[in-house]
Amino acid sequence: MHKVLRIISIIIAVAVALSCTKIDDIKVTSCGLESFKPHGFRSADAVLAIGIDNPAMAFKVSDLIGIVKYNGEPFAYYSAEELEVQKKSSKVYNLPCEAALAEGVSVTRLLPLLRGGSLEGYTTDIVANVSLKNGMGKQLTYKDLKLKDLLENKALKL
Repeated sequence: MHKVLRIISIIIAVAVALSCTKIDDIKVTSCGLESFKPHGFRSADAVLAIGIDNPAMAFKVSDLIGIVKYNGEPFAYYSAEELEVQKKSSKVYNLPCEAALAEGVSVTRLLPLLRGGSLEGYTTDIVANVSLKNGMGKQLTYKDLKLKDLLENKALKL
């Protein structure tokens, strides 16, 4: 579940960066888990600490939802609260989010991931709205992003 929540933060950073004019200069500098609260065996709430270096204009990421798939089959669903990124800043943002295992996925399939197991075969789809302060924005949709590729970057330059 920790890896799924970390993935959410990376995906948000990707969505944010793709909406800005200075895409090459925005980067995620860190990602950490501030808090983690399981709800039974199938879901959890968490707060992620995401470091973002943004030399561009301010923007907001909202209505972020996604699905993690294993070999094309649903594994977990996730969502995150709204994130406002300040213009021309380098800051750590706290991002509340939630995740839940998909129907038919047992906790035993999650345990290897929590112990640092391989992410081979895991992908994610995401939908998020990205907007500027003036309200202009668009919905971003990504399909089949490989989780292994997303998590191997320590400082993700976008």
